[in-house]
Amino acid sequence: MRAVRVWIDIENAPQVQYLTPFERVLREQGHEVVVTARDQDITVDLLRQRGVEPAVIGSSSGASTLPKLVRLTLRAGRLTGKFWRSRPDFVIAASRSSDLAAWSLRIPSFQFTDYEYADDRISRFTGTYLLYPELIGEQAFLGKGIRRDRLVPFPGLKEAISFAGLDLETIEPHRFPTLDGRGLTKVLFRAPGEATHYFVEESRTLALELLGRLAQRNEVAVVYAPRYPEQVAYLNRFTWRNEPTVLRRGVPFVELLKGVDVVISSGGTMLREAAYLGLPAYSILRSGIGQVDRHLESLGRLTVLESADDLPVFRSGEGRREPLSTDPDLPATVVELMMRRVRERP
Repeated sequence: MRAVRVWIDIENAPQVQYLTPFERVLREQGHEVVVTARDQDITVDLLRQRGVEPAVIGSSSGASTLPKLVRLTLRAGRLTGKFWRSRPDFVIAASRSSDLAAWSLRIPSFQFTDYEYADDRISRFTGTYLLYPELIGEQAFLGKGIRRDRLVPFPGLKEAISFAGLDLETIEPHRFPTLDGRGLTKVLFRAPGEATHYFVEESRTLALELLGRLAQRNEVAVVYAPRYPEQVAYLNRFTWRNEPTVLRRGVPFVELLKGVDVVISSGGTMLREAAYLGLPAYSILRSGIGQVDRHLESLGRLTVLESADDLPVFRSGEGRREPLSTDPDLPATVVELMMRRVRERP
């Protein structure tokens, strides 16, 4: 296929992990790549750490519904304007705003999803191609009205894309100067995604109950990863035996995960990356549990906590397993799946 111009849009920090491998593969194949990013949390910081300088378009939508809807539409308009005169051949993303922009530009859009309970109405309306792990099964999407010819399953898990090409043995753990050497179990705690459409209040309730329990444990140090700045205030509700560490800047995901002992998260990419890497991973998601999480649970790599009473006793270094095997060619395989769809378009 001739060299093409590909647009990659990244809206949040987790997407950096599984979308930037395509930037590398596409450039190695001789294609032109343009990366846009929303100024959300530590997203831009992480991209720059990888040597990617994005065009920054849009900012955090916060946790309220109205600003999120307004900013989604405004960002879609700004993305459309950016590419109106020089249109890419297609876009790779995981955002609704790029769905709408691609539809306006009349270019193919490929969206990643590995959670079948996500709201796919905009993708259905815009005729977006959905890239998803084949273990989910097409019926989960056909049942929501997605056309079969818009479904693009790929082998393995999304996390296999994130880890592809990385030499895990050579990556040093992130250091926490105030925690290392004290014999504490470092628990990485990812706050719930309160701005997501599938968020339910029970997830926040369970998160706060667990933070309260962890605050009273002498052997535990919490490394807190808020999704929104306002979630840092949750820590002030408790008296801590060991002062928690708040992540306020971007840390490369493998370094971060190798630097902690346990991960607790309300679902999400960080949780699945931890399970893939072999860390004890605990989900506090109270919405529907997706097939990918159930698969990792069946492998004994992920535990769904039903209540704060299910919180186990943690011991530093215990429970780690070997990482799952990773296909280093998976990003290139997925690129070919997309290229094939582009070639077949009338």
